[in-house]
Amino acid sequence: MENKRSWKNLGLSVKVLIALAVGIIVGIIVYTLPGGTFKDTILINGLFQFVGQVFLRAIMMLVVPLVFVSLVTGAASMGDVKKLGRVGLKTIVFYLSTTAIAIIIALVLGSVFKPGIGLDMGAIEVVEVTVGSKVPLVQILYEMVPRNPIQAMAEGNMLQIIVFALLSGIGLSMLGEKGKYLLTFFENLNELN
Repeated sequence: MENKRSWKNLGLSVKVLIALAVGIIVGIIVYTLPGGTFKDTILINGLFQFVGQVFLRAIMMLVVPLVFVSLVTGAASMGDVKKLGRVGLKTIVFYLSTTAIAIIIALVLGSVFKPGIGLDMGAIEVVEVTVGSKVPLVQILYEMVPRNPIQAMAEGNMLQIIVFALLSGIGLSMLGEKGKYLLTFFENLNELN
C-alpha cells in the first residue's frame, strides 16, 4: 500500500510554508504582468483585495472568541485566586509588551524603508490632527474594566476583553461545583479552538 501524504495529513507549519511559497510565486507572476485593466482592476483591486479583506475579517472574527474562551478556561482551571492574580498580571504585561514590540518594529521598518519618499507633498490634502492630552495612569487602569463587555468584544478592545475574561474565569472558579457545567461548556468551546 502506497503511503501518500494528503493535504489533511500535513502539519499546520508545512501548510503555512506551502501557502507562503505559492503566494510568493503568484506575486512574482503578477508583478511581471504588464500593467493594465486586467492586472490592476481585476487581479489586484478586484480578486486579491476581496480575498485579502475576507481573510483578514475571518481572522479578526476568530481572535476575540479565541482569546476570551481560552482565558476564561485557563483562569477557571487555575482554582487558586492568588495564582490567577499572577497569571492575570503576566497576561496583561505580555499583551502590553507585544503591543510595544509591534510599535517598535513598525517604527524601525518605517525608518528603514521610508514609506512616502518621492511622494508629491503638494498634491496631498492637509488634514488637521488633534493630539489628545496625557491620560493619568489611574484612568488607564479603570478603563481596562469594560462598562459593556459585549461592546468591548464588538470593538475588538483586547485589553478590556482580557480583563473581562480573567474576571469571568475567577468568578467561575469561585463558584466551585455550581459553576461546573458552565466551565465544561467553556472547556468544550476551547477544544474547538
